[in-house]
Amino acid sequence: MTEAQPHAGSGEAAGPKERHVLVLDLSKSMLAPLPDPSNPGAEQQKIEVARTAVYRILENAASAGSLFGLITFTESARVAVPLADIARENLPQIEGLISMLQPSGRSAIWDAIGLGADLLRSMNGGVRGTIVVVTDGWDNASTRLAVLHPGVPLPTPGPKINLVEYVLPPNSELTLRVIGIGNGAERDKGVDSGSMGIFMGELSRRARDLMVPASFTYQEVVTGAQLFNQMVNAFLDVGFEGARPLEQLHPEELARHAASAARALKEPDLHATLGRLGTGRPAAAPDDGTAAPASLDQVPLEVDVVSAPGGTPPPYLRDRYGPLGVVIEAYLAQEYDRALDRLARAQSILPPVTRYYWEARIQFAKGQIVEAARALLQSWAEAERLPAGSRGRIVRRLALLQARIQNDKETETLVHFFDETEAHLARSDPKFRDQLLGLFERLMDLRTTYQLARLGSAGTDPEGAVRHEEAVAAIFSQLQDARLENTSREPQIEGALDFIEICLAEMR
Repeated sequence: MTEAQPHAGSGEAAGPKERHVLVLDLSKSMLAPLPDPSNPGAEQQKIEVARTAVYRILENAASAGSLFGLITFTESARVAVPLADIARENLPQIEGLISMLQPSGRSAIWDAIGLGADLLRSMNGGVRGTIVVVTDGWDNASTRLAVLHPGVPLPTPGPKINLVEYVLPPNSELTLRVIGIGNGAERDKGVDSGSMGIFMGELSRRARDLMVPASFTYQEVVTGAQLFNQMVNAFLDVGFEGARPLEQLHPEELARHAASAARALKEPDLHATLGRLGTGRPAAAPDDGTAAPASLDQVPLEVDVVSAPGGTPPPYLRDRYGPLGVVIEAYLAQEYDRALDRLARAQSILPPVTRYYWEARIQFAKGQIVEAARALLQSWAEAERLPAGSRGRIVRRLALLQARIQNDKETETLVHFFDETEAHLARSDPKFRDQLLGLFERLMDLRTTYQLARLGSAGTDPEGAVRHEEAVAAIFSQLQDARLENTSREPQIEGALDFIEICLAEMR
């Protein structure tokens, strides 16, 4: 089946349920093996790794109650699993179907992505939900859709529909993640990284023009463990330890949290970690429409702060994080010596920033404060080597751990606020997202003007207090504009704006 009518039934009735579509390459090249550096004799075919990841994704969808659909493609694209609720009693039947999928033929990648968008198309024409694409090839068979750009050759002759416009029409709210297998520098050696980069750049430009909430990422993997982890990670997330979302806080609790964060801003000498923080906004896409793929070293691989409700670790830790998952399991079981031993065994395949970060966490949990501080210092040094646009989230993880080591509740509160709100903003209107992130940056800048105001009250800098009040007034004005533009009235965004307003009142 090469085409499908826009799918509106199950998604429209689902209301707030998350909607996910996996687009899976079944071309002949998926029969090739992937290396496993940690176990050279355990190579698996790409399709075997992908199948195992799909089983985990289905189990997670059944537990979370989200909608899931599967598109597969060779010379043509077809709907293998329609977008629907995944009931546990139906899992054996669906998994049996997936086990029979056999790679063959060429790759109609662009047509398959378009079919994935059809599954997520709403009654108003917009595409709403998440598409995750897993491919190891170059498009050489699409007959319907194409990336219409001078840098992307057409796979077959004849007129084509512009894939960028088809996938991202007005009224959309789309997250699209491409996981490319292999090194795409040469044809038949892996994913077409050049065309994928152009595709991502064109999507980003269109999202800005339409001012629609959207997020696009492209990640290359070269081992079986990386492929499995990235696939499962695309459909699974782990939140902050012991933290409640802003929208769940009672107004009095929210006020206390905001006042605590404001104290950190007012006393930078006592909260030195804040000097390392920022929103970590990525650089704009290049003007030529290309988007350089993120290498594994550029992506924050450090693992979010995890918790174990009732003493039970989150599911699939080993599957999701590979050797690091074993470390985390031991950590959550409070078997800290075993966790350190497992970490030492895995150090050759972990990014240094990840290894030092987890060494610091484990040592802190053991009560070894000096060793924890030493490892954290090394992790900070490794984080500084990351590209600026990739540091934001990992730096906040390091800042959170440092705040806990130093018992700095004020900084811990502010880091949580930044991180939670930015994660939610990933799906917001790009213009509004930039506006709110700009508010964060200006809020951080008040650290400096507040100190000038203190000097002014002491007679050292009479103009300092005036400049600080002007800065606060300007942010208040920007905040009111943001309230007027937040037409969605989402509780998370409203909570973030309330948080900023209370911080500003405390900073006067």
